[in-house]
Formats: sequence, C-alpha cells, structure tokens
Amino acid sequence: MAGTTTKGICYFCGKSITKSTAKKHLATHEYAEADKQECMLLKIEAPYEKDYWLYADISMTSTLKTLDTFLRDIWLECCGHMSAFYWSNYEEMSFSTKISSIPVGKALSYEYDFGSSTDLKITFMGTYYRKKQRTAVQLLARNDAPEYKCVSCGKPAQQICIDCMWNEEYGFYCNECIDAHQEESAHECILPVVNSPRMGVCGYEGDNGKFDFKAKRIIY
Repeated sequence: MAGTTTKGICYFCGKSITKSTAKKHLATHEYAEADKQECMLLKIEAPYEKDYWLYADISMTSTLKTLDTFLRDIWLECCGHMSAFYWSNYEEMSFSTKISSIPVGKALSYEYDFGSSTDLKITFMGTYYRKKQRTAVQLLARNDAPEYKCVSCGKPAQQICIDCMWNEEYGFYCNECIDAHQEESAHECILPVVNSPRMGVCGYEGDNGKFDFKAKRIIY
C-alpha cells in the first residue's frame, strides 16, 4: 500500500520536515533550562511501509510496556492482539525492560499481532532533553498521511475494500463510490483509509484523531 510522500510535520512548531531531517530539526526544540528531563529520542518506522514514521521521546525511567501502549494507541490497536519486542537476533525482550538499559544506536524489532502481523523498527537515537513533565511518551513528529485516489472517480479515497486488496486489486474508493462498489460486487469488508502501517489489516480503524497535530501532548 505504498503512498507518495515521506514528508511529515513537527509537533512543536508545525514545520514540514522529512524523516531524514527530523532529528536535526527536533534538536532546535530541546529544552536547555535547569528543570529539564532526560529522555531517549526514538525513531519509529514501518520497515515494509516506508511512508510511515514517527519521532517520539520517552522518559528514561519508563519501560517497554509503556512504549507498547503508545504504539498500540497511535498505530496498531484493533482487537487486543499480542505483541513483542526483539533484540537484533530476534531474542524476545521483557516488557519490564527499562528504556535506560537499552544502548544508544540500538534498533529493536517490534511485532503486533502474530497472525496478521504489523512489524516496526524502533531506533534509539540518543539522549533528548525536554521540559520536566509527567508525560512518559511525547510525540514529536509524524509522517503526513499518504494520499490515495479512488479507483472509480479519481477523487481522494476514504475507504478500502479488503476483498479487492486480498485479490491483489487496487481497492481504494471515495465515500460515494464505495456504496456502488458494494452493491455491484457484494463486497462486505470495508475499512477506512488511515495514517498507519496497519491500514486495511484485521479490524483496524485508526486512532480517531487522538494524535492529530493539535493534540500533541498525550500522557501515558
């Protein structure tokens, strides 16, 4: 389901950035005063869906369980599936592992749903300082939602026909054309177009706008 954009938005200032420039840009927003809090800067991306990426910071005292909650909330949760973090040799990690114990530069693998899996790569980019707060995970930057066109009329698509996708057909439709498509073909499995690498999988319907730019401070 590859889209056409790798740009994103900084959740501090709203500036358009890219995945490759995000770290340098976010450094301009680091907090330098006495009441700063030490965190780990994370780059989170979908290795098989290159358009989807996030930058976030997480407090050093947090655990992988907290990070798992964040990933589920922003990109993954649909039916309460199991998940796991892995070292580079695919040794499974404990959810109680402290963020402070994971070396800078380390890239972890993450898997949500061991049936219809969504895989992520999480890179520990280095120490990041923010204003002291209770927030455990803070979203710093996120990819712009890839745009898809309706196969029938060419307008922006809002729906996906999963039956079409399973048959390796282009299954994106606008709200108007999806109704006619269902009537003509008796397709029943329809899911919304959302900004997530789990789009179109299982019963995933998105984060309901919880992580829109205006809602940039989420507490875990």
